[in-house]
Amino acid sequence: MLCTEFSHPNGGPRVVVVGNYKGGSGKSTFAMHLIVALLKAGKRVASFDLDMQQQTLSRYVENRQKWAWQTGLMLDVPKHTSVVDAERVDKSGGDDHVGLFTRYLATLQHDYDFIVIDTPGNESHLSLVAHGLADTLVTPINDSFVDLDVIVTIGATVDAKPTPSRYARAVAVALEGRRAVCGRATDWIVFRNRLATIASRNHKQITSALDVIAREVGFRIAPGLSERVIFREFFPVGLTAFDQLDEPLFGVNPTTSHLMARVEARELIEEIGLLPPHLLAGEQCEAIEGVMSAS
Repeated sequence: MLCTEFSHPNGGPRVVVVGNYKGGSGKSTFAMHLIVALLKAGKRVASFDLDMQQQTLSRYVENRQKWAWQTGLMLDVPKHTSVVDAERVDKSGGDDHVGLFTRYLATLQHDYDFIVIDTPGNESHLSLVAHGLADTLVTPINDSFVDLDVIVTIGATVDAKPTPSRYARAVAVALEGRRAVCGRATDWIVFRNRLATIASRNHKQITSALDVIAREVGFRIAPGLSERVIFREFFPVGLTAFDQLDEPLFGVNPTTSHLMARVEARELIEEIGLLPPHLLAGEQCEAIEGVMSAS
């Protein structure tokens, strides 16, 4: 089933898939930031965690709910389900996770503006189906040759031409299947995560390889996210750079690092194009005011 029931042009929710066949690329962290940005813009958001092993997005949402309860603060939370939860309540029996997943998505057709799907860091038929449902596909990759190899194969010699790797080929199959079934394209965006603050030869080589493959495979390159400790500190309390990071909420006063994390996340989501810039700009002004008042 590829986009036959879930089609934003016909009034249904826009399906956003966060995918990469390599674990640890920052998929769940980005998915949570996107979810909160959409919620704060007044959008109705459902999220789905397809990772049956790690379930990082599910734990992120749970941490957010617990922190809201502990602090007594109102935090925006999506309608969230994991494939494991859906399996517990599904009455059809069996282990057809693809059928389970698509049946559940059908129940969200008229109640939400966006469905954000976090996929596992491995290759599976379920993940391939999710990619084929995507109106927007976002792929974060860590800024290293090891992580780049999932999308681009780079030869050992200087004159070797970069070629699409296994994930890029799998995505091409999924997106071609979507076009064949319903005639609609997917907007595929790749961004680099954990960028070093100082440019290096490695950085330039990765930039060059991505530029070549982007034209060949058909994805856009969006602004990346720098290596910041703050992104790791958000997870235990379920927060994001889009939350009001004052002392009562986060436990510490905001700093310029918090502000820059929000600026980078805002620029990334703005480039993806899921929200009008003015809705995201309000969040940035909030962050600036918080940092200025704390300094």
